[in-house]
Amino acid sequence: MHIKTTTHEHFALAEITKPYAATVTLHITADCFSENTPERIALLLLYTDLLLSGSGTYSREEFQHKLDELGSKIIVSEGEGRISITLSTLAEKLKPTLQLLELLLTKPAFKAKEQKRATQTLKNSLELFKENARGIALSALQNTLFTEDNRHFDVPPAAIEKALASLTPAHLKQLHTEFMNAYWTISIGGSEASLRVIEPVLKKLKPSSVLPLVDKELVLGTDTIKRQVLQHEVKSKQNIELSIGGHLPLTLTAADLPAFLFGLAVLGKWGGFAGRLMSTVREKEGLTYTIYARADGITTTEIGYWRILTFFTPKDVVQGITSTLREISSLVEKGITKSEYERFKTILKTGETLVFDSLSATTGLVHANLVSGLHWENYLTFRQAFQSVTQKEINAALKKYLNPATLVISAAGPIATVQKELANFA
Repeated sequence: MHIKTTTHEHFALAEITKPYAATVTLHITADCFSENTPERIALLLLYTDLLLSGSGTYSREEFQHKLDELGSKIIVSEGEGRISITLSTLAEKLKPTLQLLELLLTKPAFKAKEQKRATQTLKNSLELFKENARGIALSALQNTLFTEDNRHFDVPPAAIEKALASLTPAHLKQLHTEFMNAYWTISIGGSEASLRVIEPVLKKLKPSSVLPLVDKELVLGTDTIKRQVLQHEVKSKQNIELSIGGHLPLTLTAADLPAFLFGLAVLGKWGGFAGRLMSTVREKEGLTYTIYARADGITTTEIGYWRILTFFTPKDVVQGITSTLREISSLVEKGITKSEYERFKTILKTGETLVFDSLSATTGLVHANLVSGLHWENYLTFRQAFQSVTQKEINAALKKYLNPATLVISAAGPIATVQKELANFA
C-alpha cells in the first residue's frame, strides 16, 4: 500500500492506495464543536440520524434500499463534536454509491415526520443509557477530569432529552450548512482507479469553505485533583463497572508521550492478554474477565486522559480494585522490567503490522490520526519513537504521569452493599 497525506485550502486528504483493491473506504470528518451545551449536543445527535433519513425524492426506507441493492454502507456518526461520514463499497459499485452520497449531502430532506421519529429514537437511547453502567462510569470519570465547556465533558442525558423540544428543522439545516462549509478531513482507501473516480465528486462537494481552518489553542482539563471515588447505583446489573484514570497533560507532539504510552501498554495493553493487569488480576487472581488500559482524547492541540476499563462482582470489587491499584503502584515505583521492554517492542510493532494487512483498517488508522492533527509522515515519526524510546525514559514518564495519588475511581452498578468499602479507596 502507498499512503500519502496532503493539505489543501478546504480539506486535508489522505490517500491509501492498494493496487487492484476490490473494495473502497471513504471517511469524511468535520469538527463542528462549538459549545458543549445540551442544545448543541442534542442537535448533533439528531442530525446524524436525520442525514440518513431521506434525500431528494427518496424516503428513508427507499434510500436505504438503494444502498442495500448495491451492497454498500454509508454511516453517519458523531463524537465529541466531530461529525463523520463513512462509506464502504465494492469498487465495481463505487459510482452509484457516490451518487447516493452526493444526494445525501446536497439534498437532505429533514422532514418533520422523520424528525419526530428520530427524536423518539434518541429519547429511547438516552433512557437506555440509565442502565449502561459502563457508560455511566466512564462519563463520571470524564466529568471529574474536565470542565463543562470541554468536549470531553459528557452532558447529562436528562438535559439532552429536555433540549430536544427546542430543536426545529431550521436548526438542522443550519448545522448541515456548518458541516458542508467546515474544514474537512478526508481519507480514501482503494485502488488508483477508485481514487480517480472519487476525486471529481469531492471537488464538486467541496469547492469552497466558508469557515476557515483556525489554529486551535491548547485545551486543558481541570486542575490536578486528589484521588477520589465516584459511585453510581445501577440496580439492574450483576457486575460493578469501573473506569479508573486520570489526566494526561500531553498532546500528540509531546516528547514524553511515546514513552508513557509504551508503559501504559505494559500495564494493560488494550485487547489480548499481554498486559500486567490481565496476567495478574484476571489470570492469576481470577477477579475479572476484562481489564485493559488506554489513553483517550489526545490530539496535537488537546490533552486527554488515561483510563483502565474493567468490572468486578460486588463480592470481588474491593479485592479487584486493591489488586489494580497494587499493579499501578508497582509499575510507578519499580518501572517496567528489561524483559517487558524487549517483549513489548515486538508486541507493539507486530500489532501495527497486522493493521496494515487490511485496507479498511489502515484507512481508519490513517484517518483517525489525520483528524487528530497527525499527517502520515508525522505519524511514522511518532511510531518510530516506540522502537527507539529507552527503558529509562519509559519509567520516568510513568513516574511523572501515572500518579496513584491523583487518579479517579468511577464505579457504576449494584454498589449498595459495598458503598462504604469503595469510599475507603479515596
